[in-house]
Amino acid sequence: MTLSVACADAAFSLEIARDARVDDGGFHALSQEPWLRFRSLQAFRPGGFAELRYAASLYDPPVRPILRLWQGDENYCDHILPAPCEGAGLWIGKIPKETTDVWISPTNRPGPFDFRMLDARQASFAHALRKAAAAPKRLFFALSADSVGLAAEAELNWRWALGGAPLSTYPSWRAARQRPCDPSLDRPRGDWRKGPRVVALLDARGADARDIDATRQTIEAQNYPHCALATVGSVEAAGPFGADDLLLLLQAGDRLEPHACACFVEHFARYPEHKIAYADETSGAGADLRPWRKPGWSATLHRFENYVGRAACFRARLLAAYPGGACVGAEETIDRMLSRADKGEIGALRRPLFHFATRAAPRQTQIEAVFRGATAPAVTIVIPTRDRIDLLAPCLESLLKKSLYPRFDALVVDNDSADPRTHALLARLQAADDRLKVLRHPGAFNFSALCNAGARATTGDYLIFLNNDTEIVTADWIERLLFFAAEPDIGAVGAKLLYPNGRVQHAGVLLGMGGVAGHFGAGLSADASGWLRRNLLPHEVSAVTGACLMVERKKFDAVAGFDEAELPVELNDVDLCLRLAARGWRAICDAQATLIHHQSASRGGGALRLQRVYEKERRTFCERWRAVIRDDPYFHPGLSLYANEERLP
Repeated sequence: MTLSVACADAAFSLEIARDARVDDGGFHALSQEPWLRFRSLQAFRPGGFAELRYAASLYDPPVRPILRLWQGDENYCDHILPAPCEGAGLWIGKIPKETTDVWISPTNRPGPFDFRMLDARQASFAHALRKAAAAPKRLFFALSADSVGLAAEAELNWRWALGGAPLSTYPSWRAARQRPCDPSLDRPRGDWRKGPRVVALLDARGADARDIDATRQTIEAQNYPHCALATVGSVEAAGPFGADDLLLLLQAGDRLEPHACACFVEHFARYPEHKIAYADETSGAGADLRPWRKPGWSATLHRFENYVGRAACFRARLLAAYPGGACVGAEETIDRMLSRADKGEIGALRRPLFHFATRAAPRQTQIEAVFRGATAPAVTIVIPTRDRIDLLAPCLESLLKKSLYPRFDALVVDNDSADPRTHALLARLQAADDRLKVLRHPGAFNFSALCNAGARATTGDYLIFLNNDTEIVTADWIERLLFFAAEPDIGAVGAKLLYPNGRVQHAGVLLGMGGVAGHFGAGLSADASGWLRRNLLPHEVSAVTGACLMVERKKFDAVAGFDEAELPVELNDVDLCLRLAARGWRAICDAQATLIHHQSASRGGGALRLQRVYEKERRTFCERWRAVIRDDPYFHPGLSLYANEERLP
């Protein structure tokens, strides 16, 4: 069945492919992964480039569409497209030569959704070159791989070359993606005639009339019919409010997108369990306009960095939960509500709805709690290795000499080391320090099996899996990781890892990066703040690298450890974190604990491997975790998956 669109060009038309139906002029998803099919393939010339422009309802949560390029009946190539957070999304990419059919999955939740192709056309090679010129190294690799017939390597580098734009281009980037509300596409899911009242409480203290009037106009321009503005001296003095009212806390000069109140009304109707929800914001003006993209609720990050600010809306009855009234300031009030709310009561509208002239000041918080003496649980560090004494020696020596934690032991799992110097090193260190033991584990290299064997052979209450190419920098690193790993709702905990040159190698794993998973924030200087200061602070992530990963033993055992059957080398650490998360144990990267990491040095360096190496493991991982790869809950669907720092797709 085909859904007609407001365009006569058949290249834009979509029809049902799988798990969807046409319902009341829109689509209805029958699963978390509905698929639509392009009726025409004229935009998808095999071996060429295609450019798409698409839109989803402003009132539906923004989702990254998945574009599936079929090559025959069983093989396909997936692209995770940018979410249309500003109203519309743009994508340009290379089309495999064997492409026979093209599908798209616009949403990741069952129920009604609205989605439309606005444009689908072939892109010229010259146009692709101009777009890719912002990433010259990736463009060079793409052209070089193409020239020698390495199709998979070329395709991957084209993704990276075409997939990111610097934040400095945001004003023009946004102008190409913004669109006004379209009643045929942006359709309310509920009956607005019976909807709640949205009251904006305006703090006008010390403000001039021009700023007050600017905020008043932005409320009057809302397309939701039940909006009101109340000028107050403090939140405490505001009210009374109805039980179903929704409240915003604004300062004079703040502005809202015309659909902002409607988006909040639709969100709270969709998620009745939510008591408070926050949105993205912009600041600055003209060429200095800047977006502030926010992750899904990240309690640990928010504890250290008030990234929500005042860009939030909450149920009026939430004020009654504070004996003595609420705080005077907007940021303080929202912060207090978020800190006291349960995880399941907080929502994130990952769409820019606010424009502020000023933002909340950063917090200055350090972890002080440590474990000492009898209160310190036993920690076992498992280190797989095979020779490479140049890496193993500094790893073990820094571990044994620099680590301050009082109750740890280390087990080296030796996978067929043949160098006599390796055996001599291990013998010498064991004789000098009874905290070090060695377990012989022969056979083909299987990182998962080596780690599991090490865990079975030890008794520590907490496990740390540590690569043999790491060196300790932060002396209290074990204490810092344990501070989080001891929490009942936390599973895997990792550290910030630096290259030997001092640049960041790892500050958490981003799902979907590069198409599968990668290290967001890599390449920045050690003291660079990164996105929302996450390169400096503890924060939630979907996964951390197995190069340095702590987990409580009973949680590790509950998920049966690493998957040594299906993921012996690649992506086993990310898979472990996701299986822990599926049990309710979130992952944390503590960027205040630091180690040096000679990335993959002991097995050849991942950057030099061809795409066919570990292809089976990547496919297994993607099939298992495609839903979360598509939309990492601790990232943002409007940020690029093909950039190591905050960029626009």
